[in-house]
Amino acid sequence: MIDRTRGQETRQRILEEACKVFGEKGFRDATHAEICREAGANVAAINYYFGTKEALYRAVFEHLSVLAETLYPFTQGVSESASPEDQLHAFVRAFLGRVFDPDQLKHLHRIRMAEMFDPTGLLDEVMDQHLAKDRGHILGILRQLLGTGVPERDLSWCEMSIVGQCLMVAHGPRDDRHKDIFGFSEAGVDLLAEHITDFSLAGVEAIRRKSNSATAWAHHTSGANTTRLEEDDEQFH
Repeated sequence: MIDRTRGQETRQRILEEACKVFGEKGFRDATHAEICREAGANVAAINYYFGTKEALYRAVFEHLSVLAETLYPFTQGVSESASPEDQLHAFVRAFLGRVFDPDQLKHLHRIRMAEMFDPTGLLDEVMDQHLAKDRGHILGILRQLLGTGVPERDLSWCEMSIVGQCLMVAHGPRDDRHKDIFGFSEAGVDLLAEHITDFSLAGVEAIRRKSNSATAWAHHTSGANTTRLEEDDEQFH
Protein backbone atom coordinates (compact mmCIF):
# COMPACT_ATOMS: atom_id res chain seq x y z
CA MET A 1 0.00 0.00 0.00
CA ILE A 2 2.86 2.36 0.90
CA ASP A 3 4.71 1.52 -2.34
CA ARG A 4 1.56 2.16 -4.36
CA THR A 5 1.03 5.53 -2.68
CA ARG A 6 4.66 6.48 -3.30
CA GLY A 7 4.28 5.45 -6.90
CA GLN A 8 1.24 7.68 -7.34
CA GLU A 9 3.07 10.57 -5.71
CA THR A 10 6.07 10.07 -8.00
CA ARG A 11 3.84 9.97 -11.07
CA GLN A 12 2.09 13.17 -9.97
CA ARG A 13 5.40 14.96 -9.38
CA ILE A 14 6.61 13.99 -12.83
CA LEU A 15 3.35 15.21 -14.37
CA GLU A 16 3.50 18.57 -12.59
CA GLU A 17 7.16 19.17 -13.39
CA ALA A 18 6.57 18.15 -16.99
CA CYS A 19 3.89 20.86 -17.20
CA LYS A 20 6.54 23.43 -16.35
CA VAL A 21 9.29 22.06 -18.59
CA PHE A 22 7.04 21.55 -21.63
CA GLY A 23 5.48 24.97 -21.04
CA GLU A 24 8.82 26.74 -20.83
CA LYS A 25 10.86 24.79 -23.39
CA GLY A 26 8.34 23.12 -25.66
CA PHE A 27 8.10 19.45 -26.51
CA ARG A 28 11.21 19.16 -28.64
CA ASP A 29 13.64 20.81 -26.21
CA ALA A 30 12.27 19.16 -23.08
CA THR A 31 14.27 16.16 -21.88
CA HIS A 32 13.60 13.15 -19.67
CA ALA A 33 16.62 14.08 -17.59
CA GLU A 34 15.44 17.59 -16.75
CA ILE A 35 11.87 16.56 -15.97
CA CYS A 36 12.96 13.72 -13.72
CA ARG A 37 15.60 15.85 -12.02
CA GLU A 38 13.01 18.51 -11.17
CA ALA A 39 10.62 15.81 -9.97
CA GLY A 40 13.27 14.08 -7.89
CA ALA A 41 12.72 10.84 -9.78
CA ASN A 42 14.83 8.26 -11.57
CA VAL A 43 15.38 9.10 -15.24
CA ALA A 44 13.62 5.87 -16.21
CA ALA A 45 10.47 6.90 -14.33
CA ILE A 46 8.86 8.56 -17.36
CA ASN A 47 8.98 5.33 -19.32
CA TYR A 48 7.69 3.41 -16.31
CA TYR A 49 4.69 5.64 -15.56
CA PHE A 50 3.86 7.10 -18.99
CA GLY A 51 5.52 4.87 -21.57
CA THR A 52 6.96 7.57 -23.81
CA LYS A 53 7.75 11.27 -23.88
CA GLU A 54 4.92 11.70 -26.38
CA ALA A 55 2.44 10.04 -24.01
CA LEU A 56 3.64 12.26 -21.17
CA TYR A 57 3.13 15.35 -23.36
CA ARG A 58 -0.46 14.32 -24.05
CA ALA A 59 -1.02 13.55 -20.37
CA VAL A 60 0.27 17.03 -19.48
CA PHE A 61 -2.12 18.74 -21.87
CA GLU A 62 -5.05 16.67 -20.63
CA HIS A 63 -4.11 17.40 -17.02
CA LEU A 64 -3.93 21.16 -17.64
CA SER A 65 -7.13 21.20 -19.67
CA VAL A 66 -9.04 19.43 -16.91
CA LEU A 67 -7.53 21.87 -14.41
CA ALA A 68 -8.87 24.79 -16.46
CA GLU A 69 -12.33 23.22 -16.57
CA THR A 70 -12.23 22.59 -12.82
CA LEU A 71 -11.05 26.08 -11.89
CA TYR A 72 -13.37 27.88 -14.31
CA PRO A 73 -16.40 25.73 -15.22
CA PHE A 74 -18.70 27.27 -17.81
CA THR A 75 -21.71 26.55 -15.60
CA GLN A 76 -20.33 28.11 -12.43
CA GLY A 77 -22.91 30.20 -10.61
CA VAL A 78 -25.84 29.20 -12.82
CA SER A 79 -28.43 26.43 -12.52
CA GLU A 80 -29.59 24.12 -15.27
CA SER A 81 -32.79 26.18 -15.49
CA ALA A 82 -30.93 29.50 -15.82
CA SER A 83 -31.85 31.79 -18.69
CA PRO A 84 -29.64 31.60 -21.81
CA GLU A 85 -28.55 35.18 -21.07
CA ASP A 86 -27.24 34.14 -17.64
CA GLN A 87 -25.65 31.05 -19.17
CA LEU A 88 -23.85 33.22 -21.71
CA HIS A 89 -22.53 35.50 -18.98
CA ALA A 90 -21.24 32.48 -17.03
CA PHE A 91 -19.54 31.16 -20.18
CA VAL A 92 -17.84 34.48 -20.91
CA ARG A 93 -16.73 34.93 -17.30
CA ALA A 94 -15.26 31.44 -17.15
CA PHE A 95 -13.59 31.82 -20.54
CA LEU A 96 -11.91 35.04 -19.42
CA GLY A 97 -10.90 33.37 -16.18
CA ARG A 98 -9.13 30.64 -18.12
CA VAL A 99 -7.46 33.10 -20.46
CA PHE A 100 -6.15 35.42 -17.78
CA ASP A 101 -5.10 33.05 -15.01
CA PRO A 102 -1.45 34.12 -14.75
CA ASP A 103 -0.35 31.38 -12.40
CA GLN A 104 -2.06 28.03 -12.67
CA LEU A 105 -2.76 27.95 -16.41
CA LYS A 106 0.20 29.76 -17.95
CA HIS A 107 1.82 26.51 -19.06
CA LEU A 108 -1.39 25.43 -20.79
CA HIS A 109 -1.41 28.68 -22.78
CA ARG A 110 2.25 28.33 -23.68
CA ILE A 111 1.77 24.78 -24.92
CA ARG A 112 -1.22 25.85 -27.01
CA MET A 113 0.76 28.72 -28.51
CA ALA A 114 3.66 26.40 -29.29
CA GLU A 115 1.32 23.98 -31.04
CA MET A 116 -0.08 26.85 -33.13
CA PHE A 117 3.29 28.10 -34.39
CA ASP A 118 5.40 24.94 -34.26
CA PRO A 119 2.94 22.03 -34.18
CA THR A 120 4.07 18.58 -33.20
CA GLY A 121 0.80 16.93 -34.21
CA LEU A 122 0.83 15.02 -30.94
CA LEU A 123 -2.04 16.96 -29.39
CA ASP A 124 -4.38 17.18 -32.36
CA GLU A 125 -6.83 14.58 -31.09
CA VAL A 126 -7.03 15.72 -27.47
CA MET A 127 -7.22 19.39 -28.49
CA ASP A 128 -10.06 18.61 -30.88
CA GLN A 129 -11.91 16.78 -28.11
CA HIS A 130 -11.73 19.71 -25.70
CA LEU A 131 -12.56 22.21 -28.44
CA ALA A 132 -15.62 20.20 -29.44
CA LYS A 133 -16.75 20.10 -25.81
CA ASP A 134 -16.35 23.88 -25.39
CA ARG A 135 -18.05 24.59 -28.71
CA GLY A 136 -20.95 22.31 -27.84
CA HIS A 137 -21.58 24.39 -24.72
CA ILE A 138 -21.62 27.83 -26.37
CA LEU A 139 -23.55 26.60 -29.41
CA GLY A 140 -26.22 25.16 -27.10
CA ILE A 141 -26.64 28.58 -25.50
CA LEU A 142 -26.76 30.34 -28.87
CA ARG A 143 -29.44 27.99 -30.17
CA GLN A 144 -31.61 29.03 -27.25
CA LEU A 145 -30.99 32.71 -27.95
CA LEU A 146 -31.37 32.56 -31.72
CA GLY A 147 -34.30 30.18 -31.85
CA THR A 148 -35.01 27.34 -34.25
CA GLY A 149 -34.33 27.57 -37.94
CA VAL A 150 -31.34 29.88 -37.69
CA PRO A 151 -28.76 29.16 -40.42
CA GLU A 152 -25.72 27.26 -39.22
CA ARG A 153 -23.48 29.99 -40.58
CA ASP A 154 -25.14 32.61 -38.37
CA LEU A 155 -24.82 30.26 -35.41
CA SER A 156 -21.11 29.62 -35.89
CA TRP A 157 -20.35 33.26 -36.69
CA CYS A 158 -22.04 34.38 -33.47
CA GLU A 159 -19.82 31.88 -31.64
CA MET A 160 -16.78 33.28 -33.43
CA SER A 161 -17.69 36.86 -32.48
CA ILE A 162 -18.16 36.06 -28.78
CA VAL A 163 -15.02 33.95 -28.43
CA GLY A 164 -13.08 36.47 -30.52
CA GLN A 165 -13.87 39.24 -28.05
CA CYS A 166 -12.54 37.11 -25.20
CA LEU A 167 -9.35 36.31 -27.08
CA MET A 168 -8.80 39.84 -28.37
CA VAL A 169 -7.72 41.11 -24.98
CA ALA A 170 -5.68 38.01 -24.18
CA HIS A 171 -1.95 38.35 -23.91
CA GLY A 172 0.90 35.93 -24.01
CA PRO A 173 2.80 34.93 -20.89
CA ARG A 174 5.55 37.41 -21.74
CA ASP A 175 3.44 40.09 -23.40
CA ASP A 176 1.50 42.77 -21.50
CA ARG A 177 0.89 45.09 -24.45
CA HIS A 178 -2.80 44.22 -24.65
CA LYS A 179 -3.18 45.34 -21.04
CA ASP A 180 -1.78 48.73 -22.01
CA ILE A 181 -3.89 49.04 -25.17
CA PHE A 182 -7.21 48.19 -23.54
CA GLY A 183 -6.46 49.39 -20.02
CA PHE A 184 -7.16 45.89 -18.74
CA SER A 185 -6.21 44.33 -15.43
CA GLU A 186 -7.14 41.01 -13.85
CA ALA A 187 -9.18 42.94 -11.29
CA GLY A 188 -11.48 44.07 -14.10
CA VAL A 189 -12.47 40.62 -15.34
CA ASP A 190 -16.01 40.90 -14.00
CA LEU A 191 -16.59 44.25 -15.70
CA LEU A 192 -15.13 42.95 -18.94
CA ALA A 193 -17.33 39.84 -18.77
CA GLU A 194 -20.39 42.04 -18.30
CA HIS A 195 -19.44 44.23 -21.26
CA ILE A 196 -18.77 41.32 -23.61
CA THR A 197 -22.04 39.66 -22.56
CA ASP A 198 -24.11 42.83 -23.09
CA PHE A 199 -22.44 43.56 -26.43
CA SER A 200 -22.86 39.97 -27.59
CA LEU A 201 -26.52 39.75 -26.57
CA ALA A 202 -27.26 42.87 -28.59
CA GLY A 203 -25.50 41.38 -31.61
CA VAL A 204 -27.22 38.01 -31.23
CA GLU A 205 -30.61 39.75 -31.02
CA ALA A 206 -29.85 41.64 -34.23
CA ILE A 207 -28.97 38.38 -35.98
CA ARG A 208 -32.14 36.73 -34.65
CA ARG A 209 -34.34 39.52 -36.00
CA LYS A 210 -32.58 39.46 -39.34
CA SER A 211 -32.98 35.69 -39.58
CA ASN A 212 -36.66 35.87 -38.63
CA SER A 213 -37.28 38.62 -41.20
CA ALA A 214 -35.56 36.61 -43.90
CA THR A 215 -37.61 33.53 -43.01
CA ALA A 216 -40.86 35.49 -42.97
CA TRP A 217 -40.05 37.06 -46.35
CA ALA A 218 -39.23 33.65 -47.81
CA HIS A 219 -42.57 32.28 -46.61
CA HIS A 220 -44.37 35.34 -47.97
CA THR A 221 -42.70 35.03 -51.35
CA SER A 222 -43.36 31.31 -51.46
CA GLY A 223 -47.01 31.88 -50.62
CA ALA A 224 -47.36 34.57 -53.26
CA ASN A 225 -45.80 32.35 -55.91
CA THR A 226 -48.12 29.50 -54.97
CA THR A 227 -51.16 31.78 -55.28
CA ARG A 228 -49.98 33.06 -58.65
CA LEU A 229 -49.48 29.54 -59.93
CA GLU A 230 -52.98 28.57 -58.81
CA GLU A 231 -54.47 31.61 -60.57
CA ASP A 232 -52.56 30.84 -63.75
CA ASP A 233 -53.74 27.24 -63.59
CA GLU A 234 -57.38 28.34 -63.26
CA GLN A 235 -57.05 30.69 -66.24
CA PHE A 236 -55.50 27.92 -68.33
CA HIS A 237 -58.44 25.61 -67.66
